[in-house]
Amino acid sequence: MPSKNGYDWSDFNLPPIIDQHSIAKHEVICDYLKRYIRVFTKNPTIEKFRINLIDGFAGGGRYRLPDTSDIVPGSPLLLLRTMKEAEAEVNASGRRKYFQIDANYYFVEIDEAAFRHLEFSLNEHGYSSRDKIKSLKTGFLDALPDIIADIKRRQRSPRNIFILDQYGYKDVPANTIRSIFKEFPKSTEVILTFSTDSLINYMSNDPRYVSLLAKINLEGLLEKPELQSRKDVSRSRLLIEQLLYEEIKEQCGASFLTPFFIVSPKSNRSYWLIHLSSHPTARNEMLLTHWGSQNTFEHHGGDGLNMMLGYNPTLEALANQETFDFYFDDDANKRVIAALLEEIPKYIGRREGLNVQDLIFDTCNNSPATLSQYKEALFTLQSSKILKILTSSNQQRRVADTINFEDQIVISKQLIFLLP
Repeated sequence: MPSKNGYDWSDFNLPPIIDQHSIAKHEVICDYLKRYIRVFTKNPTIEKFRINLIDGFAGGGRYRLPDTSDIVPGSPLLLLRTMKEAEAEVNASGRRKYFQIDANYYFVEIDEAAFRHLEFSLNEHGYSSRDKIKSLKTGFLDALPDIIADIKRRQRSPRNIFILDQYGYKDVPANTIRSIFKEFPKSTEVILTFSTDSLINYMSNDPRYVSLLAKINLEGLLEKPELQSRKDVSRSRLLIEQLLYEEIKEQCGASFLTPFFIVSPKSNRSYWLIHLSSHPTARNEMLLTHWGSQNTFEHHGGDGLNMMLGYNPTLEALANQETFDFYFDDDANKRVIAALLEEIPKYIGRREGLNVQDLIFDTCNNSPATLSQYKEALFTLQSSKILKILTSSNQQRRVADTINFEDQIVISKQLIFLLP
């Protein structure tokens, strides 16, 4: 991060202290990347996997842990290390032929001191010869056209993951993300941080604020009729967050979104880590990452088809996890299934011709449910004779795991009779 945002990169021997919320963010990203590689290398005949990793706000590459002198890697070094570890894991899985990850890295950093520190960090870890690593001293928006051109020059159907860890909310306009998905409509994902508090705390109709919203393509937020009747905005944070989420979802052009709240104990500000993708498998794997992390989450909403997600490091040490309504744990799993059992019948109503894909694609962006949880709920509803899950040959599914997107959902006469 640039020094103007609170990080001093001027001393190679004394890198800045990393915030706890950044550690949590790095863990989520690294775990997700390993899941990503595992999913796309299930076929044992794959010998090489090509991917482009773009770190749009790379920072200086190293930090100090709070209250210690220990130095830990920043996002560029973590990306390099994670790909090495993922490659080793695949090769340790019993393959006959050696597997290789062919990754290209783009590390973008505009701040002079941070960029020098990044170069020092890369050299320190043996990346002095860097054919596959491009460190770019410029802003992300300025670097993006050249990055896109370079990727297209090398690959016809690239797999890309953009990690856009902006400090606040002003550096990555929504139309920029939309342009990324327009240039790479398939196999591209964006992991975006967004400081919700930085935006919400100063929300007003002041022309300067409206101008800022216009810069990031969110000026329509203030025109929402729900906000016009709210005189006390500070007491309407939940409403604003929901409207903001809907606005981002509409403007960014991604089919699937997973919002993940991270609260900084130092600044007491909330950040969204938003995963955007064009494929449901990517969305599902990111949710599995959240379920696997077992951290403390801030949650606004319900357990079923309408919720928000979050992580609060200040409560990690608390034994009593009833502080918040939602956790990605065993109890939450039961509550998600229970909520789906109640809400899916209400959602499908009297709809005809609905298949499993229609249900999941229409609802998953607002739900914590994974694909397997949807399947479990649907199969339970079938066992309760509330609906039927039928294959292309008109046979009922006998096992939850075999349910697929093309299966038809047929509502029982009993449910139709009970509907108002």
